[in-house]
Amino acid sequence: MNQRVDAEIQSEEDRLTQATRVLDVDALDRIYADDIIFTGVTGQICDKASVIAEARRGTAERQSRTPGAATVVAYDKDELRIVRHGDAAAASYRFGVTIRHEGADTVRRYRTTNVWMKRQGHWQVVAAQTVALTLS
Repeated sequence: MNQRVDAEIQSEEDRLTQATRVLDVDALDRIYADDIIFTGVTGQICDKASVIAEARRGTAERQSRTPGAATVVAYDKDELRIVRHGDAAAASYRFGVTIRHEGADTVRRYRTTNVWMKRQGHWQVVAAQTVALTLS
């Protein structure tokens, strides 16, 4: 396995994690390919426009901060594994989202697989799937 490439994909995954945590729509727009196939936890297949629209909705909700509304207080990622095949790579990881509502925390856990492709010298996610693991 090429360690330099692992470091590249690790760096790209770190950028994606940060963009997801803060809902940086511009960064997500660069990271996700225009032709991405994204399968969400409900099994529904989404295109890039749907993924970006959801990020924008999330940004608007965070900015409105209605008193008593549920708030994401943590987004933690672990168990990252990367496999490289030429100008493509697959990354799989587990993550948890902690949501606080009325003083109680709920942790939702997921596993995601991202398929990265190097296009014109830049890595982008061309396919992704997220599945729900547990609710605690």
